[in-house]
Parts: sequence; structure tokens; C-alpha cells
Amino acid sequence: MFSIRSSYILPVFIFCSAALTGAQGVFTASRGETVVLPCSSPFHYSDKVLFKWSKAGETVPCNYYIEKNKTDSSNCQSRIKVNPEPFGLTITDVRSSDAGVYNCSITKVLPPPVEEKFSFMILEVSADLTVEQMNSSDLSCVDLLCSLEGLSPEQINFTWTRGSELLHHQNVPTSMNSSLHLCKPHWTNGDTITCHADYSSTHTLYSQNITITCTEKVSHYSFPVINVILFCIFVIIILVMWMLYFIYSRKRARA
Repeated sequence: MFSIRSSYILPVFIFCSAALTGAQGVFTASRGETVVLPCSSPFHYSDKVLFKWSKAGETVPCNYYIEKNKTDSSNCQSRIKVNPEPFGLTITDVRSSDAGVYNCSITKVLPPPVEEKFSFMILEVSADLTVEQMNSSDLSCVDLLCSLEGLSPEQINFTWTRGSELLHHQNVPTSMNSSLHLCKPHWTNGDTITCHADYSSTHTLYSQNITITCTEKVSHYSFPVINVILFCIFVIIILVMWMLYFIYSRKRARA
């Protein structure tokens, strides 16, 4: 779910837009997906019609025009393209930052007089909860990181569980992530840990599991140390053998 921070301005903004041409609706997409925001022209396509897009007052880099049923666009970004059917805007590889209220400005340039219409729509980007095991220099401890994108951080409360056991962790109220630090004997290899993110605005609970995996790590210095020890033992053996041979040789010489 997506939360629009300008909670007081948006209702008035959307109401005014609906009064102009009627809101086109709410479109929902998950991160990484492709979404189409439709914006059809109320004018005849044989006219020259210019389309301009904006989001939250900022220009969306994809303006285009139609003239004699032909579309021309030159400044669209790699993720944003003109969609031929239904006519509108295509956003690929959707990100959390793509969420918001979009305004499609439709201007009939030719023939005169110039006329302008507006179409508004809302794009909601579903929240994405991920859990990952971080690298740790201490083999007796594990560090887990739980991250949530697409929501307001001040409305998220994180908890960690192992089965029915609630695990203690550091929770920052204005953070979009939470970390869990466990040391022996409070974890074992193969434990399943669950991160929960409670979004208070809609009372939605997101959960994601992770299984702790820890392989035996060999120190980078273990092999050199073993080699040095073996070399020292070999040298000692050679010295002992040389000394025994020297003593034996002297005894034979005296005899």
C-alpha cells in the first residue's frame, strides 16, 4: 500500500481535478512491474494535440504530441514511454518514488482556438518488505536487516519473532528498516526468523521470513600459519638428523 504524505492537500487537489475532467482512477503496481497510465485525447486526432505530464507539480520527462494520427515524442526517459493502446504513459521497472498523483495536460494547438483539458490519476506502489543476513566478523553472532519501501516511516512499527518467541531488537521510530543482532547461544544454524512491519495508517501487517545459514569460515591466516609450523618442524627434523649424523661421524673418526 502507498501513503501520500500531503494528506491534507491531496483531497482538495483531487476534488478540483475531478471537477475539471473527472479523475481517471487509482492504479496499483508492485516494484519492478510495468504500469500504464491512460490519457486519451478529448479532441480529434487529426488536430495537433500536445500532451504534458507532471507529478506533484514536477514535470514528468515525457512530453509528446499527436498530429494527423501520428505520435511524436523525443524527450522520454528509458523507463517512461508513450503507450499506443490504451493511449497514455507506460512506466517500466516501477519504483517506490514513482507513486503519486499524475496530471496529464492535453492541449489542442491546431486548429485555433487553443483548448486545454486535464486528466488526473493516482499511482500506488505496493510496499516491499525484504530481510537479509548481513556479513559478520564475529562467527558467534548473526546480523539481520529488515527493510520496507513505499510507506511513511513514521507510521511503521517493526517486530521480530522466532515462532511464538518475540525477539528484542533496536527500533528507530522514523526508520524504514530494523536490525536484529543475535549471539550464541540465542541462535542456531537453520533457525527461521520472521520480520513483521505493522503499518498503522491502514492496520496492514507485512511479514517476511529468513532462515539463518552459517557455514564454518576458515581464517585467511590459517593456511599460512600451518605452512610455517610444518616448515619449522621440517627444519627441526633436518637439524636433529644433521646433529645425529655429525655426532655419529665424530665417533667413527675417533674409533
